[in-house]
Amino acid sequence: MKSWTIRTKLTFWYTSIFGTTLVLFGLLIYLAFSYANNKRIDVGLKEEADGIAHYAQINMNSFKEYIVRISNERDDEWAAGKYVAILDSAGNLQFRSGNLTDAHLPLQSHQIKEILSGKIYFKTKKNSKGRLLRIITMSMMDTRGLIQIGIAINKDVALNIFLFILTALGFLAIVSSWFGGRFMAKKALKPIDRMTKELRKIETEQLGERLALHPAKDEIHKLSGVVNEMLSRLENSFNQTRRFTADASHELRTPIAIMRAGLEIALSRERDIRGYQQVLANTLEDLGRLSKIVENLFLLAKADVGRYELHKERMNLCPVITDIAEQLKLIAEPKNIFVSMDKMEEAFISGDDLLVRMLLLNLVDNAVKYTLPHGAIRMSLGKTNGYAKIVIKDNGIGISPEDIPHIFDRFYRSNNARTANHNGTGLGLSICQWIVKSHYGTIAVESTLQKGSAFTVTLPTC
Repeated sequence: MKSWTIRTKLTFWYTSIFGTTLVLFGLLIYLAFSYANNKRIDVGLKEEADGIAHYAQINMNSFKEYIVRISNERDDEWAAGKYVAILDSAGNLQFRSGNLTDAHLPLQSHQIKEILSGKIYFKTKKNSKGRLLRIITMSMMDTRGLIQIGIAINKDVALNIFLFILTALGFLAIVSSWFGGRFMAKKALKPIDRMTKELRKIETEQLGERLALHPAKDEIHKLSGVVNEMLSRLENSFNQTRRFTADASHELRTPIAIMRAGLEIALSRERDIRGYQQVLANTLEDLGRLSKIVENLFLLAKADVGRYELHKERMNLCPVITDIAEQLKLIAEPKNIFVSMDKMEEAFISGDDLLVRMLLLNLVDNAVKYTLPHGAIRMSLGKTNGYAKIVIKDNGIGISPEDIPHIFDRFYRSNNARTANHNGTGLGLSICQWIVKSHYGTIAVESTLQKGSAFTVTLPTC
């Protein structure tokens, strides 16, 4: 059954449920018909018993002749002989028809009392030949005796015909339900087939296409919506991968091209030692930038597949930020940038010391890069609602509103950053965002062009 298609499974279950219901319904009908047939037999027995009791009251000789005659008759109504017995008020046998043999039905004393009081007693019994007898016992009021009449119940032709018709119709109904179930399952799954065909047409170059939503607001409509949402995520992922590949190729190609051009120029003619040293120094600088790009790409690649192992421990952010601030002063000194710490509170978090320092260094490095000489950078650490709040604020060139939603994208560099001609890789803020998310925190930025930016990091305390 595991290899069955959904259409076959639906058809099977539909037919099984329908067939089971039909069999139960047919069984109830058959039992009702059989009960009605038995009631018909009982009514006939009652009428026959009344007639025989009447004969017995008129004349005993005529009664015995009548008993002999009906005991041997074969008519269409009963399809067998009748069996008659007369009992006294104590239940002792007084008279019986010649064909009765062992068909006499013994009675208990309480049954005799009930019958003498007017109750009619019916019983089905097998004789010595294995034939079923339907026996009625009732009282003869004038003589205070009992009369028993039984008939052999042969297979009822009408009941057998009814059973045959019921079985045949049931079989035809089940077969019809199978084909009808397949038709309905096919019709119900038709939208799924259409979706399958549409999805097969969508390739990596056509991820912008979407499934047509089913007009009815049913499960198929919901499924189409979920598939379209998945296609949107896939399209974004593919586009991001293409953009990442293109940007990575560009960022890697630029320093390699610069190094190659410098070396080709250096080898184009003889130079003094100072000239070769300058070429080597430039090459070394480009190699450093290339190495940094590769390291950052490797870090993000491991983060993407969840293979970067975090070493978290309880740590105090205050000394860490103080240490970063001292390093910031050294970096900012050549540009005469003023560095200050406005507010510093003790705040403990569960974090990876190396990654937290990388996060803060990336942020302060950006602040120095995009702050003009004689500018200012302010750092603060506080606590609010169970979170440590780190703010790094500068009065640099700022970020335009259209660039803010993309600054955490890989290799994204705003127009202001490109105009300022800073040697950034476009990966620093992406790494910052990953570090913050891996510590279950948030990072946000507020910025105004030509007035500066403020990066706010919140991390849960412990």
